[in-house]
Amino acid sequence: MTINRRLRILWFVLATGVALSAQSVPQVEFSAGYTYMDFHANVPQLTSQSFNGGGGAVVYNALSWLGIKAEVIGYSFGSGWTHKLNELGYTGSASANMFTYQFGAQTKKHSGKFQPYFQNLYGIAHSNGYGAVLRAKGSGTYVLTSGGGNNNAFATELGAGLDIPIKSNLQLRPVELDYQLTRFGYKNFSANQNNFKYFAGINLTFGNK
Repeated sequence: MTINRRLRILWFVLATGVALSAQSVPQVEFSAGYTYMDFHANVPQLTSQSFNGGGGAVVYNALSWLGIKAEVIGYSFGSGWTHKLNELGYTGSASANMFTYQFGAQTKKHSGKFQPYFQNLYGIAHSNGYGAVLRAKGSGTYVLTSGGGNNNAFATELGAGLDIPIKSNLQLRPVELDYQLTRFGYKNFSANQNNFKYFAGINLTFGNK
């Protein structure tokens, strides 16, 4: 092998190393924004309900393509929740909220004008309002009361989204679509709630790996 050929090979190796090292992968990402859920209560006569809310998430990028994500989202059922329940024969009132606390993995493309990501999260859902419905349904009393372990349920989320860089550390997140499963139940009544979730907002990036 000639010296010239060796120098070309060395130059190629060095150039490739510089190019790879120049790819900027943020160490931490923080997202926040609006979220909507089409919640399927899976209770007779109480089918699909629209929840509006917001929240955020933090991602630590352990690898260039793999991040560890923690997400907290809060929802409001709207003022018509108790009114709808009263129409169905329930008495009393129930607070209209739900929170999800989930943790898991996110894979993401960290380059280009469009940066898609995929996620799979696990955790818990908490809802005084929906828990009260299940307690009334499961006990057969149809009286809405708050409190109880059935306010908490297993939750898991699977979906994907897209980030569009606007500035060096600011990204627009126009869409994230997820399948959100919750598993609320009480005594002799239990069911999976198969829900659709939409999220949109901003994503901030910090540091480089």
